Amino acid sequence: MTTVDDARSLAQDGVGDEMVDQSAPEGPTQQVDCLIVHQFDAARPSPGGIDTCIRGLITYSPAGMTIAIAGVDSGAPVAGRTLGVWELHQIGGRDVWFLPVARLDPGNQARLIPHALRLMAGVSKYRSRLPQASVIHAHRADTALAVRTLLGHPLVYFIHTQEGGLTSATSDSVWRFAGRAHAAMERSVVGGAAGVVVFNPAYAEVVHEHNELAIFSPTWFDPALLAWADEPAEPHRVVWVGRLEEPKDPALALEVFSRLLEAGDDLPWTLEIVGAGTLATDLETKVAALPAHVAERVRLRGRLTPREVAEVMGGSGVFLMTSHPGYEGFPMVLVEALASGLPAVVTEGSDTGGIISRGLNGMVSARDPGLLAAAIMSAVSYDRDVVRKSADAYSAPELVGRIFDATFPTEK
Repeated sequence: MTTVDDARSLAQDGVGDEMVDQSAPEGPTQQVDCLIVHQFDAARPSPGGIDTCIRGLITYSPAGMTIAIAGVDSGAPVAGRTLGVWELHQIGGRDVWFLPVARLDPGNQARLIPHALRLMAGVSKYRSRLPQASVIHAHRADTALAVRTLLGHPLVYFIHTQEGGLTSATSDSVWRFAGRAHAAMERSVVGGAAGVVVFNPAYAEVVHEHNELAIFSPTWFDPALLAWADEPAEPHRVVWVGRLEEPKDPALALEVFSRLLEAGDDLPWTLEIVGAGTLATDLETKVAALPAHVAERVRLRGRLTPREVAEVMGGSGVFLMTSHPGYEGFPMVLVEALASGLPAVVTEGSDTGGIISRGLNGMVSARDPGLLAAAIMSAVSYDRDVVRKSADAYSAPELVGRIFDATFPTEK
């Protein structure tokens, strides 16, 4: 395989615009370099950092690397799609084999049966159709444990939250009801993994004690997706991006915006909330209950494609993040916002990587609507070029390259 630097040329304007070719449904005919197992649909991006992470890993993987995915049918409009039948997709200019093994929408957290359980039932059912792989990527502890049991290939496990993040009181994971079991399971997975990538600096130190191969990596932005503008189309537009779930606390964004208008309604402030989730209906109800002069300035955008999200960010004035502490690993959406030139106002516990510098690219504030509103009023005047440059170290081609250098067997 050639170097990751060679992969840069593969990320062109079509990044994020997935294509599918069903003319070759027989699937990979020989061993692949990497098999990804996750509740992921190659034809339809889902809300959340893991989906974005997987697309980044594919886009900037070493040129010539063969990748296959065992994932899900989330309802994407793919003609003739059948579970257990291979599809050939392009993600970020790269050819990727994709096998849907279960039907579910990863963005819908109102589920009776855990998504991971349905995914692994599908993997078990179609196990004979999966290729041999030099390494398998898994992004959840439960999936990783099942993969190790069912498939047995060398495993690279990616950890996207803080220690105990999935089992904290504000988590929306089913594992919040079984914290000790999840911790034991994760220790087992970490101990037997051929590589571990932890997107949280503090937890990476803990994980390294159980597996010396564990590495920390920040998350990244995809330079091919940025919609940079010296002057945003709507400089007084506040944008919030995330899953509409309890850990992200989108309702706090509405409270902050109401305070913002109380302090400065002479300015054309607006709020756009981008994302989908189980709190969508509740959020719509809260917006309807706001005073008319506030509600008319709030727009709930729902689920957007990565490119559409980038365009909204590039045209906005301030990024607002309201996550509860104890959950975030190294939030990719924050990196993407800064790389778009958006000064960020975030709650304590959101900036787990310590990338916010007060007065330079944003502010970290207590979970007080008034304080957050005041921070927005200050941050809107920050130099966007300075903000953008503060994220230069988090470019996908560089960081993804380091991950493959550290975790792919033939690169060692």
